[in-house]
Amino acid sequence: MIADTPSSQTLRELLQEIKGGFTLHKPILIALETAEHRSSVEATIDRTITLSQPMAWIEQYGRELANHPFLLLGANTLPAGHDAPITIGRSRRCDVRIENDSVSKVHGSVSFDRSTGEYSLVDENSRNGTRINGEQLTPGTPSPVWSGAHVAFGDALFVFLDPPTVRKLAKLAV
Repeated sequence: MIADTPSSQTLRELLQEIKGGFTLHKPILIALETAEHRSSVEATIDRTITLSQPMAWIEQYGRELANHPFLLLGANTLPAGHDAPITIGRSRRCDVRIENDSVSKVHGSVSFDRSTGEYSLVDENSRNGTRINGEQLTPGTPSPVWSGAHVAFGDALFVFLDPPTVRKLAKLAV
C-alpha cells in the first residue's frame, strides 16, 4: 500500500521521500520560525518564481529552508473537479492546525481551481489578519497565492509551495 501522507517532518526529509518514490499532490507551507528569517522577510518579500530564472529561485529556497518544518495542505489525494477548501487555524476542526496564539480558530482557507490551475487563499474573518507577501487580504475575498509567496496567518509566517515546485526541488536536492 502506498502512503497518502509523507512521514517526513522537514523539507529536506520530504524531498528525500519524493526522490524515493513518494508522489506529492498537495501544496505545502514551509514554516519560517527563526529570527533570521523573520527579520529578512521584508528584504526577500518579492521572491517568487519567474520565467527567467525559476531553477535559481528553487535552489535558493531549497538551501535556505531545508531544515524547516512544513505543513501539507490537505489529504494527498486527487478528487475530481473543484477541490474543497482546506481550512487553516488553531481549531481541531481545521484541516491544517497551526499552534500559535495569533492564529484564529478558523483563520483562513486554501482552495485549488482545476479549471484554471490556480490556488487561492481566503481570510475567514480572522482577528489578526492574513497576508500574502505583506499585503493584507480582504476577509472573505479569494486572493491568488503562488509558489514562493510568503503567507502569514497572524504572526505565523510560511512560504507556500505548489506540488510541481516541490517536485522540481526534489530533483535538484542532493
